[in-house]
Amino acid sequence: MSQEIAKRDIASTGPTAEAKARSVSRFEAILIRMLRSFMHSQTGEQSLPQPALVAGKMTVPKGLSADCLHLVRETLAKGCVQYLAKAGGWRRERFLRGGQRIEGRLWERTPLPELALSFSGHALSFLIWLTAGRPDKANLWDPPANELTVADQFLLFLAYEKLRDQEAQQTFRAKSQFNRHGLMRMLFPEDFIGSTAGDIDCTTWTQGVGACVMEALQPQLQRRLLEVERAKNAVSDWAKLRGIGQSQDQALSAFLSACESAKRPDLARPILKALAELLSHNLTPAFWTGGLGDNDAPTRLADRLDTKRQALAFLRHADRLAGWTRRYAGTSFFDEDYQIAQSWLVDWEQYRGEEITAIARQLLRQSEPLRMTSEPSTIKETAPSPAEAGNQ
Repeated sequence: MSQEIAKRDIASTGPTAEAKARSVSRFEAILIRMLRSFMHSQTGEQSLPQPALVAGKMTVPKGLSADCLHLVRETLAKGCVQYLAKAGGWRRERFLRGGQRIEGRLWERTPLPELALSFSGHALSFLIWLTAGRPDKANLWDPPANELTVADQFLLFLAYEKLRDQEAQQTFRAKSQFNRHGLMRMLFPEDFIGSTAGDIDCTTWTQGVGACVMEALQPQLQRRLLEVERAKNAVSDWAKLRGIGQSQDQALSAFLSACESAKRPDLARPILKALAELLSHNLTPAFWTGGLGDNDAPTRLADRLDTKRQALAFLRHADRLAGWTRRYAGTSFFDEDYQIAQSWLVDWEQYRGEEITAIARQLLRQSEPLRMTSEPSTIKETAPSPAEAGNQ
């Protein structure tokens, strides 16, 4: 029965023709309510059903009824579309399509067949696993990453966004399907302190329908980037602040590399916009490290310096974006990537790229006191006056 979901595309699923009442079991009712709650933002009115938050309280059924499967399909079809539209798909913005700049809302600049989200049977298994309240038993749901569709991974993101403050968070973060998830790692870097950086999957979100999802989530990514930066000042734990910076640096590095490979610099726009909104000439490194105290500071000077360096990790990506600008500035009208280059150069100018890069570099220099003192002096030596020369 779970394979029925895999055959349905969100873009092609229309309004339900049937109006009859659906009869479902208690387990199925909780699953539907939980799934519907994922489709609402964190400020939405609908809350999670309490049984879904209690581990080990529900028995996994042998199968789901036809009525339940119908409601799951309907919720996924309508809910994902509404979520993406409200998140940012409704905005009339300019993005690249086939190397050309196209303006409009998400569904206006993209052919509808290219917006189709197809779920596999793993999506239904995931919902059953969660509804049963068994996230502590990882072996009950552990599909190979290469078998998850883009739609499956988007569902995981929605579930994690809603449940990240629950007790299941530790189990989620330990699973590779979450630990390597590019969207989760970028939007919630503070949740993945200590995670490895080797296989963060951002490629999924820079091509095909995944890139369309990324376009819709750009306002959300920009908001989260600013929230993380502005919250660092309240972190008093040296190891935690260092870990947040490292996790953030890993995710953003993987994302920018994926943007470069896909020739989609426009997808990095929220990083540029967040830097432009965050940085001003009156900032000092204390904006990020002001919450650190001397009483619990690491004993090694190298650790203290590394913590302060990692606190400003986000700013280091301004230099990488400046490198894009230098490269694209040399693109001529006859080059294949001319429209791509112009798209980025317009963004760079609109969001004060040169100015924010200069501010970021100055702040990074201030956070490296040892390097500053080791730099050659800028005071020029002058020749001795004739009187001084005569006295020598």
